[in-house]
Amino acid sequence: MKYVDSGNGKMPLISLLAILAISLTINLPGLAVSPMLGKLRHIFDSSELESQLLTSLPNLVMIPVVLIAGKMSTPRWQTAVLTTGLSIFFVAGLASLFADSMGLLIFLGCMCGVGCGLVVPIAAGYISEWFSGRPRQSDLGLKSTTSNSMVIIANVYVGWVAVHNWHAAFAVYLIPLVPLCLIPFMTQKYIKAHRQVDAAEAAKSATPDPTASPAYHFQGKESLRLLIGLIVLYVFLTYSTTSISYYAPFMMEKYGMDSTQAGIVTAAYYLMVAVSGAIVGSLKRFFGRPVMFISLALCAIGLIIIGFTKSYLVMILASLVTGFAYGIIQPVIYNKTTYIAPTRKLGMTYFGYVLSSNYLSIMMVPFVDSFFRKIFHSTSPGFEFVFSGCVVCLLLIWALVERKNYVFAVNPASAAPSPQEVAAATAAENILDGKK
Repeated sequence: MKYVDSGNGKMPLISLLAILAISLTINLPGLAVSPMLGKLRHIFDSSELESQLLTSLPNLVMIPVVLIAGKMSTPRWQTAVLTTGLSIFFVAGLASLFADSMGLLIFLGCMCGVGCGLVVPIAAGYISEWFSGRPRQSDLGLKSTTSNSMVIIANVYVGWVAVHNWHAAFAVYLIPLVPLCLIPFMTQKYIKAHRQVDAAEAAKSATPDPTASPAYHFQGKESLRLLIGLIVLYVFLTYSTTSISYYAPFMMEKYGMDSTQAGIVTAAYYLMVAVSGAIVGSLKRFFGRPVMFISLALCAIGLIIIGFTKSYLVMILASLVTGFAYGIIQPVIYNKTTYIAPTRKLGMTYFGYVLSSNYLSIMMVPFVDSFFRKIFHSTSPGFEFVFSGCVVCLLLIWALVERKNYVFAVNPASAAPSPQEVAAATAAENILDGKK
């Protein structure tokens, strides 16, 4: 049996692959079929907003489900929750192949969202639970790579096949079958029986101290404040960059481009998100401590360029730049989540909170953008991209002002907060409590 480093021993390679396979599903509801939204709008003679509900409503449904799943996914129930979620997703995806109305497609998309929502916290929580140190950062990067690579494949496939048969495009929703077949390799029983733990770690787990808190995890109110900070950052950054999936098909259609070209522009974004996620550790060391600020600046520049250009080639290049930057920030946010959780046991719940914010941001895109388009009375096809770029500029200003905050501070050598950071946060909290 082949093994990989887990940070505190060895983990079966098949188990890591099985855990990563869950991430094949987590970005699919709605986003996978976005390149053919313009085509579906004409087929069913629907409004632009109605066709966008096919993308936004599944993500709205996912928000409460992700939160519930984060609470439910205790070691005892993880496998049951995972199996149920993947099964619901698969059955709804299969039914989508035969749907013949926009209303039914939206309903089945929401059911896919329910199934996906049940597995989302587990996809990241498993990595947080079984891996530590640099392997954890690396594997969270691979998680991001896996999920975004699947969206690349889905967007290129959908953009191509929708020209010939739009029903066949929904075959991408059958992908939950892959992790369903691999569930036996990621159960608590299988991993505990086959992993190899360092002797020191084994001795520590054999005599646990129920009163001890894991080292270098934020506690109390500081943990909650950092959680809120990460959520706000993730919501507005994802909201901004999701403009590429939502609006590229409509904007490019107005410029005389087809769904295949829209699929390539969208896939270019997810390609670079995937590439960045795979080498996020190296990119952090290359850019150093300013990596968060550089990434936010690149996101803003890429989005604003897309909003102003009519060139297909420039759109692709700007989409690549935006995806490259977002692909660095996403796994950094995931890894920070593991340390702002007061204990590793609460990691799954915290991932539920952070990841639900991802789907909140995707859901709110058409509604927020429609509101501000009316406010500014804009008729420009690229308005949403320029507006999103301005939102990221505000995030960059916030990050620069709060550069010492753990939400934005990045140590290239280690993703974990230093003992000094945790001690300072605890001391500040105690001072505030004393004043009260």
